Amino acid sequence: MRSIPLVVTAGLALVAAAACSNGGDLPAADEFIPEAATAMREVESVRFDLAVDGEVPGLDVKAADGVVTADGSAEGTGTLTAFGMDIEAEYVIIGEDAWVKGPTGGFQQIPVGDDLLPYDPTLLLDPDAGVATLLEAVESAEPEDTEKIDGVETYRYAVEFDPAAFATLIPAEGDWNAATVWFDQETSRVVKAEFSQGDAIVTLLLSDYDEPVTIDAP
Repeated sequence: MRSIPLVVTAGLALVAAAACSNGGDLPAADEFIPEAATAMREVESVRFDLAVDGEVPGLDVKAADGVVTADGSAEGTGTLTAFGMDIEAEYVIIGEDAWVKGPTGGFQQIPVGDDLLPYDPTLLLDPDAGVATLLEAVESAEPEDTEKIDGVETYRYAVEFDPAAFATLIPAEGDWNAATVWFDQETSRVVKAEFSQGDAIVTLLLSDYDEPVTIDAP
């Protein structure tokens, strides 16, 4: 399994319109969360948007977006903190090979985990460290409400994950293993996850599941 740090790159488009719709009984967590884990384990590709609001020690990414495939490839853009400054970049990851293109110049090949690629988005669908594995390591979960996120009807749960499993997926220092998670009512897949600590918030949006994706080396 690849080490944690990884994705980096330029400007994010994070759009989450969440309109609360009260009412309705939510499935029991001990039945629904395992179902959601199974659904996420079957995902072949997904688009993600990651936004970091505030200071999160250990996570040198301010924003990132792109597409990820289950075979270990990804491409997109993001904003990372490197060498004491915020840098916007594009990235491509194919297996163990990665390329990054900064504000100037062309793509340069670098190792995954380099300072220019501090977070690896392919971890999202990694069979040993991804979202499915995180859901399989839930320590507690409570149903909260139904809600519409970007036009998708969802169930909202308050979830607490095993800290070790969470740290493998997102390298944030501190107690970040509690979250609010929104699941698609129809497919049980994750639509949104929000982690907070103090004044800092990390938001992850997942969409466009299993759309055809072709990722080529630059």
